[in-house]
Amino acid sequence: MTRVNRYSLSSALCAPLAILVGAGLLLAGLIAQAADDVPSLDELRQRVSESLPGITLSSVADTPVDGLYELVIDGTIYYVDASGKFLLEGSLIELESRSNLTEARLGTLHMDILNAVGDDQMLVYTPENPSGRSITVFTDISCGYCRRLHAEIDTLLDAGIAVNYLLFPRAGLGSGGHAALESVWCNEDPLEAMTTAKAGGRVEDATCTNPIESHVALAEQVGLRGTPLIYTDSGERIPGYREAGDLVTMIESSEPFAAQ
Repeated sequence: MTRVNRYSLSSALCAPLAILVGAGLLLAGLIAQAADDVPSLDELRQRVSESLPGITLSSVADTPVDGLYELVIDGTIYYVDASGKFLLEGSLIELESRSNLTEARLGTLHMDILNAVGDDQMLVYTPENPSGRSITVFTDISCGYCRRLHAEIDTLLDAGIAVNYLLFPRAGLGSGGHAALESVWCNEDPLEAMTTAKAGGRVEDATCTNPIESHVALAEQVGLRGTPLIYTDSGERIPGYREAGDLVTMIESSEPFAAQ
């Protein structure tokens, strides 16, 4: 996965947050401490809001771990103990199944946001025999793993899976990468232009009204940290490259996300 710079809640706190993975002793201590203090979610929201003035909490929810609660802030998941005094940043892993519960939860949180983007505001590769399934990918031309995934796009299309691209210039708005993506979008055949650009070919410079700024804002909303960032239509969030054949298997063994 090609990484990009991103401000996080850590900046707002002026200190790094503890990483959940590898913090088992800390987590056990916090849960034991919280055993006699089980707040309502409204009470917990108030406690956290007092500790983090100026931070907007999108939601506060229970987790499968007693005494540990989920916070959603700016599209990112954090965890907090019942006192609201200790915050954890990282992934919650269910060891028995090796399931990343945090990534799974992020995927479902973000699906409603992504589903609100119209097809006319994305680059959409449509299969000849659509299965009704799709993936949505934040992509950039200069990203090596984005190019690798695009080189395998026929594997997805042959399986009837549509590929929706959201354009994210990793170097930022106003950069050469931004201009290159705009030239692709404004080309007479943007799908072919994207294929050419990702193969290292030249695409004629062009400008027009485009959704790139809105795609960047969307990337910030979902907490993008690198490209590609892939979402399956079942709500699974995959940060980084995954072989197209594996994506096909994942999609065919799942059901499309149903909005809550």
